[in-house]
Amino acid sequence: MASDVELDEAAPKPPAPEDPATDAAALEAPAADEIVLVQFPPVWGRNFSPFTLKLETWLRLARVPYTVRFQRNPALSPKGKLPFIIDGGRRVGDSGLIIEHLKRSRLIDPDAWLDGRQLAESLALQRTFENHLYHALVYARWIDPEGWASLKQVVSATFPAPADRLIGPLLRRRMNRQLRSHGLGRHSAREIYAMAREDLAAASILLGGNRFFMGSHTSTIDAVAYGFLANILLVPMETELRRIADEFPNLRRFCEQMDLGLERASLRAEVNAPHTAPGA
Repeated sequence: MASDVELDEAAPKPPAPEDPATDAAALEAPAADEIVLVQFPPVWGRNFSPFTLKLETWLRLARVPYTVRFQRNPALSPKGKLPFIIDGGRRVGDSGLIIEHLKRSRLIDPDAWLDGRQLAESLALQRTFENHLYHALVYARWIDPEGWASLKQVVSATFPAPADRLIGPLLRRRMNRQLRSHGLGRHSAREIYAMAREDLAAASILLGGNRFFMGSHTSTIDAVAYGFLANILLVPMETELRRIADEFPNLRRFCEQMDLGLERASLRAEVNAPHTAPGA
């Protein structure tokens, strides 16, 4: 596989199964060479988790065939979190560790064309997205009353009554504890969003006028950035974090180009080579 995979060469997005619920038995026996991606069901027709969207985007950019199985219970994962993959008979958790596993096992590296400085910049930006901006996104969705007004409707639609009235507040309290434990949740909303603006400004400067973060070709950091930025800018939730992200037009342009390019690649693959498209 060429290391400088273009966006319009991405592997196709697999169709969602009719029933998004998955029981444990359905995950037990994939084919020896089959990768099963286990992730949350979509919300508003989109992959609503930045880490699962990151991983699914990477699989498509790296042209790794896979099958999607939806699951709401992260206890099946070796790390206790979603996403995870089943590669043959082995379960691998954590999106970053999954990518490293697939690089080794499939002998692919979409980052092989990067020089040392680009690799360092990619890693620093990835840590910014995953270890800092992520927590601002959690705050905007779960804690800020504006975001929670939209998210609680999703929770209510996900779980049957009357459990929905209990699960939503329970999850919200859990997220609040996690944010306080991390440290960001101890700040005021004004302080949290100021920090998020700095994260997004740094990403905007690094992207500049490029099509992708490291230049004219895709690399892992584009999958990471898209996973997080699309979950801020391309979901129908009006939040302060989204308004801040809209201050940086090149970040929205990047998301929309990625979104359109991945969709076009999916449609073209389905028409031209349906047998290569991973099925759900």
